[in-house]
Amino acid sequence: MSDAFVRELLAGGREAWDRFAREHRLVVLKAVNIAARRFDATEADVEDAVGDVFVELLKDDAKALRSWRGESAFTTWLTVVARRVAIREFARRRPAPESKEAAVRPPEADAGILAELEKLPERDRRALVLFHVEEASYQEIASVLGLPSNHVGMVLLRAREALAQLLKGRGIQ
Repeated sequence: MSDAFVRELLAGGREAWDRFAREHRLVVLKAVNIAARRFDATEADVEDAVGDVFVELLKDDAKALRSWRGESAFTTWLTVVARRVAIREFARRRPAPESKEAAVRPPEADAGILAELEKLPERDRRALVLFHVEEASYQEIASVLGLPSNHVGMVLLRAREALAQLLKGRGIQ
């Protein structure tokens, strides 16, 4: 698949688009289902998000679809787009985390989390804060920390695991 594929799809009209949607629905559904687990989304939410992905691909004169440059497999690119759209939609529908967290975790737990966060190596601490507090993208985190962007996920995973172990020792979950 290439830029020619995108041009053909867009020039092919409804029939080409319907074929595209049928052929790629499972790729999108799998990515959306993975994101849905994180948000405890319902089956109806998943179906809505799948539809949102296909709408996103065509929105603004197919801006998202036109952004694929062939640097990765089309299905890989589509998986990333589907996951991002699903997460955005699930997060939008989710109750505000501040109100939910305030009811679940007492303020002294926040102080404990901050104290344990300070014990992490600086790179791990900065990665967690950038991602979870400042909502920075992997690319932004990579730039700030001087890492390749494909290493950010592993840094975050290890930092979360280290923080979880520290919190477990304090009895905070």
